[in-house]
Amino acid sequence: MLDPNELLSPLEGYIVEDLSNADIATTGKIVASILGELEEPVLKMLSVAGDSANDIATEFFPDPDDESTPGTLIFWPRTRTSDTNTKEDAFNAEYSLRLAVFLSEREDEDVIYPAGFSMVLKLNESACELAKDLPPAVYERLEFQMKGGKLPGGFEFLDDSEHIPVLPNMRRQFLKAITRAHSVTAKKKSKEFESVMAHYIWDNTEPDEHFASVLSTLATLFVALHHQSKQ
Repeated sequence: MLDPNELLSPLEGYIVEDLSNADIATTGKIVASILGELEEPVLKMLSVAGDSANDIATEFFPDPDDESTPGTLIFWPRTRTSDTNTKEDAFNAEYSLRLAVFLSEREDEDVIYPAGFSMVLKLNESACELAKDLPPAVYERLEFQMKGGKLPGGFEFLDDSEHIPVLPNMRRQFLKAITRAHSVTAKKKSKEFESVMAHYIWDNTEPDEHFASVLSTLATLFVALHHQSKQ
């Protein structure tokens, strides 16, 4: 796995609040390059899916309107919800692994938050059923691999109202997040399912090893879901 600090080094000195239009264009290109370097190692992680890995698509989607997070690299099964628009296909995928880079931001003159990575495994409703059907041993093995040291802080499910950490007891926490997503969807009376998103933010205040271990965990879960979808 590549060194996250080295990957982010070209963004040193760029702070969102200070960006000019030229800087925004430059940082967008830098972010695309950083995520491009991550694409190959992540694809190698996903290659353990065997022949079915041919069904996994990947693409970087720039977002020039968001100067703080100028784009997202997405890995998703080739669901072909759209025959002409890969962005629509990726964003509507049953499950997807999403990697983004965010720039440094100034809270005040004395506090500057560092640049970093956002990693998300997003599950739509049908993928939640796949996650529920995964053998418990899948979660147990992944959790075991992270034991022996300090667990990654802030590795949790995105939820505006409730703090749901991914670890410890990964399978139980996934089931809790899925149950809550169904509950929130029903309460909102929404036709769109409240997606379950396992999320981790890494910056240089976090241990380097957590970057690789969390990314590997999310990629392995993606592969497990991919295999399960073929059953």
